[in-house]
Amino acid sequence: MKTVKLGLSKFPAIPPSLVDPTSPSTSPKPLAEIPVNLDALYAHYYMHSYDRAVPGPAALHFEQIRHLTTATRLTFEKNGLGAHKSKKINNSNDLGEAFCRWFLSTHLAIHYFGRMDDVCGHGAIALAGGASVERSTKGDAPDYFCADRAGGVFLAEAKGTTNGLTFRSGKFKTWRNQFSRVTVRDRMGVALAVKGYIIASRYAVEPVKRTYSWLLAEDPATPGNQPFVDETGGFAAAIRSLHYAPSLERLHQPALAIALSTGTTIDENERIEATLWESDRPELKGLRFVGGRFCSMTEGLPDVGPAGRFRVSRRKLPWDYIAGFFGIEEKTFHRLVATARLGPLQINNLPGFERRAMPESGISFLPDGHVLGPAEGFRRVELLNL
Repeated sequence: MKTVKLGLSKFPAIPPSLVDPTSPSTSPKPLAEIPVNLDALYAHYYMHSYDRAVPGPAALHFEQIRHLTTATRLTFEKNGLGAHKSKKINNSNDLGEAFCRWFLSTHLAIHYFGRMDDVCGHGAIALAGGASVERSTKGDAPDYFCADRAGGVFLAEAKGTTNGLTFRSGKFKTWRNQFSRVTVRDRMGVALAVKGYIIASRYAVEPVKRTYSWLLAEDPATPGNQPFVDETGGFAAAIRSLHYAPSLERLHQPALAIALSTGTTIDENERIEATLWESDRPELKGLRFVGGRFCSMTEGLPDVGPAGRFRVSRRKLPWDYIAGFFGIEEKTFHRLVATARLGPLQINNLPGFERRAMPESGISFLPDGHVLGPAEGFRRVELLNL
């Protein structure tokens, strides 16, 4: 567990989980610092970074996390985010996306994410015949459309940097302008205002003294004449479908993945086979998952043999012996299959899960039904043929 400092801007109300309990109820204030569960952060990092590849089963395999100092506050070792400028920028932005998804899911109950360009052309929106999206000007636009469990639709922009950052800085002004490049219109062509979030992470890196990692969250909106309400459910369906499609690829379900990523349906005679698992872990009691085990991608450590030739040593790092498990909760998977068979709007009937207390033991269970962690404690219970 690490901590980062928190800054909020333009929030009409402080999210309940971020209210400082020591502040008066008549004038609540946000927490000055918030804890970050590294297992959950790693899960969000993995979910946005990879469609098929499985880099490792736990936060131990999170490249950036292995370069943190032992301090409680999140601080990177010298060159921990990269030894040269371009690597540092890329890693900072990748980690910024993970922090964005983690923050929105953990504190605002926004659990479903779809890349903006993918959402715009998704079949669920066309089927619902409601709102449409257009890029009003050239330039960068927000990273995500995202949705909460109730069907609310939002925009989100994720940023990460090692440089100094405040809400008054020119960077924030630039990021706010990105929301003006997206216009959502209803079926009559009227521009609608979409609630959005900028989640920017600033990382402390040694040896700079008296600097802290920050998470700065702001609540802007796109220009519009009235608030956007997803009355048909097409937007939420597109976002949720795109959220789960990569996970179906990971589970070797290409037909389901294609149907959800495009908003189409599979052949009615297509049979879906999958393996159902249970866990011995007390925090996962009562849940079953469609999923599977995987091994570390690392096959061995390279070393230099005779005459300077490279060879692969069979000596392995300790974490190479850890098998991982990835899965989707059973009822959620059944809803994804129904969506692929009956049409994209079916996904709006997803089950919901309360957030469970998860100790930092290498395992994460997200409120969207995804589980990721070491394979120990998971056992096969049934072969599904749907």
